[in-house]
Amino acid sequence: MKDKKQKQRYEESFYQKINNVADWIIRLIMINILMIITSLPVLTLYSSLSAGYQLWHDYVNKEETKLFSGYFTYFKTRFMKKLSIGSVLSLIIVIGYLDATYYAQIADVSIFYKLGYFVMIAMLTTGFIVTLFTLVVFQVFPEAKIPLMFKLALYLSGKYFFRLVLLFMTMIIPIAMMMFPITQLIFVFIGISGPLLLNVLITKKIIIYLEGMKENATD
Repeated sequence: MKDKKQKQRYEESFYQKINNVADWIIRLIMINILMIITSLPVLTLYSSLSAGYQLWHDYVNKEETKLFSGYFTYFKTRFMKKLSIGSVLSLIIVIGYLDATYYAQIADVSIFYKLGYFVMIAMLTTGFIVTLFTLVVFQVFPEAKIPLMFKLALYLSGKYFFRLVLLFMTMIIPIAMMMFPITQLIFVFIGISGPLLLNVLITKKIIIYLEGMKENATD
């Protein structure tokens, strides 16, 4: 009788784990599709990333937020502020792409031109990373003004440099996926949501730091 109960508990635990894994897979796929659809206008890219980040933050912290309604609620919240930050992010991406394309078309250039090119790429990369770091700031200080968000994001990128490197590596994943036909299919299902989930896990310590900062400020 005892063995039968233990077996039943084991089976229940096993099926529960299977259900949990299935839930996370469904979330990965559905959030990815929602983010792709809502970021098609380009300027809404940041709003999509922010909504996905906030939703993953809830799930990582075991909050049972509804997937569809939760995503669109986060997407619409403070939409104009997100649109402004998204404009900066889009501008950085466009300038970086045009700059790289122009340079690739030129065969013979001087060493000074090459140096200027790499300086530009470094500045754009820094701007891109700092802009994405505002996702973390937005999670804790959504009411903060945009200039303050960027300053705080820049500070955090220096304070947590190792995590910054990890975040940069996660950002390379979607770009790498787009280079091969097989991985392009994977990109459609988890190409954005997967790296964003890693982003949430990497920045978990930073969120705790910011929450502590907010508590100290209100005391």
